[in-house]
Amino acid sequence: MNRIALGCAILALAATAVAAAEIRTGRDLVNACSAYMMIEAGQDNNVARAPHPCRTFLQGFFISLIARENARTEAMLKGLPYSSKEACVRMPDFLSYREMAGRVVKFGQANPASLDGPAATLAQRTLERDFPCPPPKDAPR
Repeated sequence: MNRIALGCAILALAATAVAAAEIRTGRDLVNACSAYMMIEAGQDNNVARAPHPCRTFLQGFFISLIARENARTEAMLKGLPYSSKEACVRMPDFLSYREMAGRVVKFGQANPASLDGPAATLAQRTLERDFPCPPPKDAPR
């Protein structure tokens, strides 16, 4: 059953990847999210929810994040080793696409070296900076 869920997540990610294909680098993502932020909050909700490259990229990114976390949890429950190059993040209960777009733009502006790397890396580093997991209680200080 978990393979089916992972397969669905991969198909959804592939579909959103096609729509956000023009976003490859951190610079592309920051530019797209800057434009997304310009959509005025007071506009009709249909305009704010219309497909936009930044929002589409973020949707795909979060689908892959969920799939990665599900795989990590499944490995832990089975007692299998699981390593990840990404740092642990603890997401808030709610994070709007507009807020995430603003965080991405802010991180990109504060870390210009990240603009030339992959867009997904910039998004991941934004989460790692803004929503780090708390250290384990038994960790040395």
